[in-house]
Amino acid sequence: MCRHNQYFGVKASQDHVARREGGIIWHTQGSGKSLTMVWLAKWIRENVEDPRILIITDRTELDDQIEAVFKGVDEDIYRTSSGADLIATLNQANPWLLCSLVHKFGLGSDDDEKEDDQATEEFITELNASLPSDFSAKDNIFVFVDECHRTQSGKLHKAMTSLLPNAVFIGFTGTPLLKKDKQKSIEVFGGYIHTYKYNEAVADGVVLDLRCEARDIDQYVSSQKKVDQWFDINLNP
Repeated sequence: MCRHNQYFGVKASQDHVARREGGIIWHTQGSGKSLTMVWLAKWIRENVEDPRILIITDRTELDDQIEAVFKGVDEDIYRTSSGADLIATLNQANPWLLCSLVHKFGLGSDDDEKEDDQATEEFITELNASLPSDFSAKDNIFVFVDECHRTQSGKLHKAMTSLLPNAVFIGFTGTPLLKKDKQKSIEVFGGYIHTYKYNEAVADGVVLDLRCEARDIDQYVSSQKKVDQWFDINLNP
C-alpha cells in the first residue's frame, strides 16, 4: 500500500502527464520517492498510448536501488550499460522501462561559466554527430530524473533535451535547496507537481526529527607541548 504522500503525488502527476507537462515532485528524504516512481510508471503504462519510461540517476548506488525497487514489484527494468547502449535502446521501441546514469560535463563553477557553456555545447555537438543517421527516440517518452537538484543543471538538461526533444521531464528531489538552485530547478523542470515537506513527514512519523547538540570546543592552541599533554591525559588515563 502506498502512503498518502505517494498517492497524492501520483494523482497530481496524472494531470501533468495528460497535458504533457513536466514539473517537480518534492518529497522529503526517506519518504519513498522510488516507490512513487513505480506507481506513476505503472499508471502511465496503463493510461498513455505507447509509453516509455526512462529513469535517470547520477550514482551507481542509486541505479542499483531503482533496479531493485522495480524488480521487487515484478517490473522488469532494463539497465543500460553505456551511452552507446542507451542510444541504441532509445532507437528501438522496446523495452518500455529502462534506467541509465547521467554524467556531469563542464567545470561547474560560476567563475568558469563561459568555459562550462562551451564544454557543454561541444558535448552536444559531439553527441549529435555520433547519433545514427536514423536515430529517433521511439514512442511516448517520460523521463524521471532522480535527485534532479544536482543531476540536471540547465546545461546538462540542455544536453538531455537535445537527445529527447519530445520527452516529458519529471524531476524528483527531497533535498533542501539553496535559493539559486531552487530557481534553477523550477526553470528547468517547471513548477512543483506535489510537495511533501520535512515537517509533515516528521509529524506523520515517516522520518525522525533532527536533533542538534551544541558543544563548546576549545580551539586555543598555545604550544605543541600542551597539545601533547592534553592527549596524554585524555587518551592514556
